[in-house]
Amino acid sequence: MTATFDLPYQFIAQNFVVSGSGQIEIPAFKTPIPVRYNDYARFAITIQNHTLDNSFVSMSYTIASTDGSYVYKFPSNDDSSLYGTAQSDYFDVSGSLSYKWTIDYHYNTDAPQIIECRMYSRYYHDFLPLPDFK
Repeated sequence: MTATFDLPYQFIAQNFVVSGSGQIEIPAFKTPIPVRYNDYARFAITIQNHTLDNSFVSMSYTIASTDGSYVYKFPSNDDSSLYGTAQSDYFDVSGSLSYKWTIDYHYNTDAPQIIECRMYSRYYHDFLPLPDFK
């Protein structure tokens, strides 16, 4: 997770209260990377905001460009593992494209769980307010 310091500017910060099984869709977004530049961004996701317990079953997600030219999937052969309650990795981005993040989750309980989603870039932009827990 400390590699996030290489990309200090957060451009997505959303928390989702979930339970059971379902899907989260973060609407199409653009990164702060300038148009016509290719670079990478970093995402971080937590599946529980407390010590990992036996209620977590599985999670998968996709970060994909809206034109279909790029897709990052978890789990896959070249991704970073889930470490405890968090996973973080780099992904390739183009400042000319929009992206969508879709998360499928499964817990074996209906007790509320919090999934936290963050994205970071090396390019400065206006800071985001801290998310609330709706």
